[in-house]
Amino acid sequence: MEASNLKRRSVAKGLPFLLLGIALIVAVVVYLILNPDILKDLIWLLIVVIIAIVAIAVIVIAVMVILAVPFYFLKGEQYQDGTSYDLDDVKPVTGKDKKE
Repeated sequence: MEASNLKRRSVAKGLPFLLLGIALIVAVVVYLILNPDILKDLIWLLIVVIIAIVAIAVIVIAVMVILAVPFYFLKGEQYQDGTSYDLDDVKPVTGKDKKE
């Protein structure tokens, strides 16, 4: 069952923009093939940017690890006094969801 107030609108208005985008991509690829020096420079720039991003990520992770150690020591450890943490005291879980 379909609603009676449905309307259809054509999306063909976007076709020229799609074709223009494809033509632009093809033109850029042809230009880069005809000028390999520019392509080489762009690839070199991309490599440098990727190396910089990786280096920054490694530095940030290292700083986080270095800062985590003193915070861990300051936080300390919490435990209940007078409670046994022996593994022999652990009991299996029983209930209605138990599969046999």
